[in-house]
Amino acid sequence: MNKTLSKFIIGTAAAVLACLTGAISCIYAVLPCNISVPAGGFEGGGFSAASLRQTNGGLCYYLGGIPIKPASAVEKERPTVTLCGTPFGIKVRANGVLVISAADHSPAAEAGIRTGDVITRVNGKRVCTNAEFAEAVQGVSDKTNIILERGGGTISVALTPENHGGKLKVGLYVRDSAAGIGTLTFYDKETGVFGGLGHAVNDASTGDEIPLKSGEITRAEIFDVVCSKEGSAGELCGEIHSEEIIGELAQNTPLGVFGTLDYPVEGKEYEAAFRHEVHAGKATVLTTINGEEPREYDIEIERINLFGLDGSKGMVIRITDEALLSETGGIVRGMSGSPIIQDGRFAGAVTHVLVNNPQRGYAIFAENMLSQAENVR
Repeated sequence: MNKTLSKFIIGTAAAVLACLTGAISCIYAVLPCNISVPAGGFEGGGFSAASLRQTNGGLCYYLGGIPIKPASAVEKERPTVTLCGTPFGIKVRANGVLVISAADHSPAAEAGIRTGDVITRVNGKRVCTNAEFAEAVQGVSDKTNIILERGGGTISVALTPENHGGKLKVGLYVRDSAAGIGTLTFYDKETGVFGGLGHAVNDASTGDEIPLKSGEITRAEIFDVVCSKEGSAGELCGEIHSEEIIGELAQNTPLGVFGTLDYPVEGKEYEAAFRHEVHAGKATVLTTINGEEPREYDIEIERINLFGLDGSKGMVIRITDEALLSETGGIVRGMSGSPIIQDGRFAGAVTHVLVNNPQRGYAIFAENMLSQAENVR
């Protein structure tokens, strides 16, 4: 009996040790080696699972009081941007045509074309619109060669269209663009660069990120709100003034959409917080739920997550402002990109709502968005 118990204890201890070792290895891998700090040095800070401390040998991450990884401080000028919190219309044109679905037993399905594929060429001809795709398919009655992008790679497939009433069909439903309303996060008056949404524009049917060929943003106005409730995310309802183009899109990325504005934005300028300076506690969100004028509302940053692979989910936030809760029920679609202010600095932006608890949601660090915006310049 004692021998059996000893084996059980040893086995359990070994399993726990293996789990802890694996967890520490994962944390070690995702902790950044270089930490951006303002000119003048590191002021201290902490993360949800590992704290960053100044030691005699430099910066070091600690987990439960145990040093686990050294880090280097990289001094960087603290960015200053104008915070917006205003609605904007967005039009994204795909760099090809996005496959929404392939009909069962159709030539496309038999050739292995899947939902989410992006078709870029048909019989050697570049296609970027639904009309160009349809015209290219009609051009050859026998074998049709299609070049598509999937998972970062390029694939070539061949199929034979079917003749239906004199028209050639391959059995695909495709889309070449997307449009909607989001929230503008910041504007850099020195460069004219803007950032918004805090996440990518994805196709509504497939959920896949739309590869950007071109796009623009326009003025938009909010006239109604569908409130969020448990199990159902609400949304901002508004009008996109498509004739009033205010800027050009340059990037559609997992960290937001970025581009340049045609006109300067008026508003209050804020210094940006570095990731290690953002902490659990009180903050505010700047957002627009009526018209075009933003307003500041109270929120709580509940958790900081530096270890997630999804850069748009660096924080868990909770709406605490009763006025906002009564109007929206919490976070709603269209609020993505609303800037978050903590300790008088630009800390991040709202990105996602937790559908089963819409008072809560995710947010991205300001540093992540601003670093991505540097690629526009």
